[in-house]
Amino acid sequence: MVLLESAELNYGGGFNHFDLVDTKTGEKFSSAQALTKDIVVIAFICNHCPYVVKIINEFSKLAKATQDFVQFVAISANDPDYRQEDSPDNMKIFAQEHGFIFPYLFDKSQEVAKSFDAVCTPDIFVYKKIKKMPSGAIKGADARLTSPSQYSLTDASMSIVKDESNAADDTLEFGLVYRARFEDLSKALNDLRDNDMTSFEQLPSIGCSIKWSS
Repeated sequence: MVLLESAELNYGGGFNHFDLVDTKTGEKFSSAQALTKDIVVIAFICNHCPYVVKIINEFSKLAKATQDFVQFVAISANDPDYRQEDSPDNMKIFAQEHGFIFPYLFDKSQEVAKSFDAVCTPDIFVYKKIKKMPSGAIKGADARLTSPSQYSLTDASMSIVKDESNAADDTLEFGLVYRARFEDLSKALNDLRDNDMTSFEQLPSIGCSIKWSS
């Protein structure tokens, strides 16, 4: 078992839409059509990882508790040839056993996981619809944001960008606002319900490495 930490938060990073099969229903899930709430949790998990098993019941409960304003999506990109427990059939059973009210998608090609730069299970991403950022604005900001409560997304973008033709507009699109451990996810979602940032420093998630195909 290889233990890894999730990467640092790239605040405001764009959302990569995807089409994957939901193992619960056997039907295609299209994020562009299905994600209708302003806050979305994308969690890369699997069935066998002890770090996932430890938190999965609470994760499922949190999805139910916040379903009025948050959409959860779980994805497994693990190669089932590495562990048969992570096969689509077993993913369906796992979802039933833990009461998933959200899709549990199989990323067979592993391209979706790579597009998100997912590295471990669990690797939890939270996106919120925020004002569209001008090109290069986030690059000039402190991506780690160790004191996010002192930092305004709008103020930051407008102070960094000097060229009015490149200024932020009023278009809302999904931007990455949280990538950290599950233990702080509930607090983060409550913060993000009314704000574009969390009020605390985000600590990386720790888990098993994604089992990439050889």
